[in-house]
Amino acid sequence: MKRGRKPGDHDSKKAEIAEAAYKTLLRVGIGNASLADIAREMGYTTGVLRHYFKDKEELLLFAKNMLFDRANARAREAAAGTEGLERLRIMVTDSLSLDPDTIDRWRLLTMFSGKAIGDARLMALQQKRNERFWQLLEEELIQLQEAGHLSSQMDAALEARGIVAFGDGLADQIIMKPKAWTQAQLQTLVASYLEGFLSRCARREPRKR
Repeated sequence: MKRGRKPGDHDSKKAEIAEAAYKTLLRVGIGNASLADIAREMGYTTGVLRHYFKDKEELLLFAKNMLFDRANARAREAAAGTEGLERLRIMVTDSLSLDPDTIDRWRLLTMFSGKAIGDARLMALQQKRNERFWQLLEEELIQLQEAGHLSSQMDAALEARGIVAFGDGLADQIIMKPKAWTQAQLQTLVASYLEGFLSRCARREPRKR
């Protein structure tokens, strides 16, 4: 029998390292933490971290993407069993919560974006990630169009980017002063945004018989 790591061990170890590392980065700041500092905080050697990540930027990128993948999965899980516009409302609301995981997710994104400014490689990676997220949301909107909830004239790509921009802007405010917001206030703002979205995009033309 062949010996070695079981399938999935490598990915699970990367996730374990990223889980601990992003908390260290958020606590001390990316500019104040080297890969060696992160390893020391976690009780690892630098060699262990470098086995999985070539540098601090790659670790930060992986951690950021991991948190957003989890958030996307959580939003879809929260909306499971719902249909139509209610599904969209739940998914958008769930992505803008005041729980610690959500706030950490946005803080890590802000940290990565700041690091990426002036670095064409990191900017390209983030843009690729943005496009993937826009596409996922665009697919949700297209499904609502096909089900007859939204106008066939709606530009799904444009509206998907608009929803993301709304969420990003609100997230910037939340991470700067999270205690200034309540969940009820966020839900009110999301509801107001979606009301405006529906005033533009809700289906108005009669269904064909």
